[in-house]
Amino acid sequence: MNEFVIRKATTKDIPFLVHTIIEAEKSGTEILSYSTVFGLTELEVKNYLKQMLAEEVENSELSVSSFLVAEKDGVVAAALSAWIEGFGGMSSSMLKGNLLKYFLPKQCFERAAKINNVIRDVHIEYIPNSIQIGAGYVAKEFRRNRLLGVLNKELIESLANTINGEKVIYAQIFTLNLPSMKTYEKAGFDIILTKKSNNEEILKYLPSNEKILLKKVLE
Repeated sequence: MNEFVIRKATTKDIPFLVHTIIEAEKSGTEILSYSTVFGLTELEVKNYLKQMLAEEVENSELSVSSFLVAEKDGVVAAALSAWIEGFGGMSSSMLKGNLLKYFLPKQCFERAAKINNVIRDVHIEYIPNSIQIGAGYVAKEFRRNRLLGVLNKELIESLANTINGEKVIYAQIFTLNLPSMKTYEKAGFDIILTKKSNNEEILKYLPSNEKILLKKVLE
């Protein structure tokens, strides 16, 4: 691991961060919820994500400052995001929603509203005043270096001191994302909630019909 440099992401990393968000959303499938829910091509999604990340709205999953990256010889190898939910008085969901409403066309939300009843069964709310682990990705040529585990540890350590009271970390993933599941299990996370939809239509819009919430309490 000594050959990898762990650092905070910068705006220069936005292309890799966009790829990270997209691959995390797909969870190993070809289903990109930003595309299926909002009726956008993957190229359109990439362009919108670049614009939203460039706005640098802190404390949300669409913030450059929420990411750490690992690089080797100047090449970014992996990225992972995390933030304190509700820090500053506004939920990350609201911050993300504001960004989406500002950048996406009106028809995207009209489409999303029509299918909300299909996808809402697996929605899990973020818990205020806790560390939320977000999107993570490792480039293929750098896998088997346990980079997500290293980034996860660094992020938790850097954020834990900003929380008053019990220090709790949460992560949400689809059950088919076995690599992430193994990473969290090794890091000491436990599954505390499973949400599943029996509506077969959901697989048109999301990678899986089942999502889990993992939790870890720092001692």
